[in-house]
Amino acid sequence: MANNNNKDEPSTAPQPDRWYNLTLGPSFNDHSSTKFCTLRYEFKPASIDKNQPGSLHKNKENRVSVEFHNNQHGKPKVTFEGSSEDYKDNDGVLFFDGKTFRLERLHRAVKRLRHVRLPGESASAAAMTGTTSVGPAMESQSPLVGKTTKSQPLNKSIVHSVPVSSGSE
Repeated sequence: MANNNNKDEPSTAPQPDRWYNLTLGPSFNDHSSTKFCTLRYEFKPASIDKNQPGSLHKNKENRVSVEFHNNQHGKPKVTFEGSSEDYKDNDGVLFFDGKTFRLERLHRAVKRLRHVRLPGESASAAAMTGTTSVGPAMESQSPLVGKTTKSQPLNKSIVHSVPVSSGSE
């Protein structure tokens, strides 16, 4: 079991041979602004600062950029680029608070997040592309931010910015 620093997460797993209450979360309401997505990395470097939140940017073409602070002082942010797809209506994620379970509907899947390397950055970690992690991230209605991603032409497309957590593995 991982050592969680987040006080909102339980320190114990559900016990076997016990019944727990299960509730449907607000994401099942048709008019809810609460939305959840998953992130799948092809490679996740150790240089991500897990103590600071990151940012997620999605444009109209469903291209996604995710940025995290670097844990090496003076180094640039750790950036990933990938694509986003809708989940089916029957896909969900289960949360456990130490006493009860809450089921939330998954809305988006961010796939094939590739680490974007800067010129001169070491590529020795590229051989570790078999490392994959999946983590839920909460997507909400956020203010629009005028910014284009590196993979898009300079067409001034509108992008949503959403804070994400780096999670622990």
